[in-house]
Amino acid sequence: MNHFSIDGPLNEWIVLFHGTGGNEYTLLQIAGDIEPNASILTFLGDVGEGAERRYFKQLNHGQLQRQDFDERITTFLTKWQDLKPKEAEKITFMGYSNGANFILGLLEKQPEIADCIVLMHPSDLNYSFEKGNETQIVMTAGALDGISTPGDTLRLSKQLQEVFPNTTLKLLDGAHNVTDAEIEYLQQALAKN
Repeated sequence: MNHFSIDGPLNEWIVLFHGTGGNEYTLLQIAGDIEPNASILTFLGDVGEGAERRYFKQLNHGQLQRQDFDERITTFLTKWQDLKPKEAEKITFMGYSNGANFILGLLEKQPEIADCIVLMHPSDLNYSFEKGNETQIVMTAGALDGISTPGDTLRLSKQLQEVFPNTTLKLLDGAHNVTDAEIEYLQQALAKN
């Protein structure tokens, strides 16, 4: 999985995972809006190309292709040991849509992977969280989202709250896109921590 980093003056890192069809640059502006002084590490999905680029194979009848998904999660976690910013004061993982779903897979296997998790428009894909911790998880969803429906996202947030008690969900006007109101909400939610 290709990646690049941008050093910032703070020893805080935001690690970015784009949505389907995005690229390693897609979330840079949002990360900069949330914490302009943070260092950034951003990853490019390596499945598909162009409008189909993502982090794992497409869903099959609305379900994860679990073997592929688990293999890609394990591969990333192995590489993460070398890529993880050493002695970072804070690490935030931020993902949108397919990238948020990939982060959820990381949380299944390594719940302590980051100090803070931002999940924008994740999908409820039958994840299994056996253990958690006090990590702050901030979720956002669009009230008119036809891909990651609000009801499914609410169910996912409740599942996460069982093992990650610092999980919050904000339902915003909009569909399956990141809005200015969403960015403003994330700025406020993450400034508290």
